[in-house]
Amino acid sequence: MELLLFVLILCLVIYVIYRNIVLIGRYRHNKEYIECTKEMLSGSDTALSRVSNYIESEKSEEFKNKARIIELYLEMEEGERYLDTLEKLDFKQILCTNGKFSRRQMAINVDMFVWTYLDMAKARRLSRFDVLNSINDKMREIPELESRVEYQLCKAIYNALCEKEDAGVEFLSALLEGGYSQYAYEKNLIGLYKRFAAATLAYSGEPMEEYFKNDLHSFSATQIGEAYMKDLEIYDKYLPIKKDEENKEEVNDQKQEEKKEESAEDKTEE
Repeated sequence: MELLLFVLILCLVIYVIYRNIVLIGRYRHNKEYIECTKEMLSGSDTALSRVSNYIESEKSEEFKNKARIIELYLEMEEGERYLDTLEKLDFKQILCTNGKFSRRQMAINVDMFVWTYLDMAKARRLSRFDVLNSINDKMREIPELESRVEYQLCKAIYNALCEKEDAGVEFLSALLEGGYSQYAYEKNLIGLYKRFAAATLAYSGEPMEEYFKNDLHSFSATQIGEAYMKDLEIYDKYLPIKKDEENKEEVNDQKQEEKKEESAEDKTEE
């Protein structure tokens, strides 16, 4: 009995050590990847070179492909440079283990969908429909994603941006109203998913409750929301509250100045 307990404890210690090694390894990979996402969102001039250097030095296909999503976003402004990255991008390397969909891989890499949504919005602005079609096709290679909110949102965004017949409106509206219980999803990100849905509906000109319209003012105040909404060309309609108030103050100040000038002109004429 004591021997069995000793063996069990020994196995637990080995497992903990192994997990720590794995986590330390992921932290090393993640640290530079996160810095690349920060530079992308900040519009840094060094963002593209940084992510390209990261991909060249990275040995993990998982992290290489996560970084390619960022690289694709940055390269679409650089002529046809993005084509090679688009061809190499493989979502299966991120979400699958030994060729099979992995819930664990999905859980630790769910952020890749957020960057993919940004890729799609930029592709629409630049009329790079090859990017939109390729992302849609590559996602469809993993049928298990059908049960995920993240993929359903991706598909709805694709339909809306390509102006397909249903335009993804049904799912986007259901997501806003809480009708997604049949799907699995990352609970910590559902609020962000709803903001993407609301912004996409606003782009499509679909009616929304006033609450969701107000929520877009909050979304536009974030770096992710600002990037997405600017590429959808709806940012100016849903400015962050502070900026919107500043703009109104500027307009009021301008009107007051104009009235003063008119008053001064009237006195001069008298």
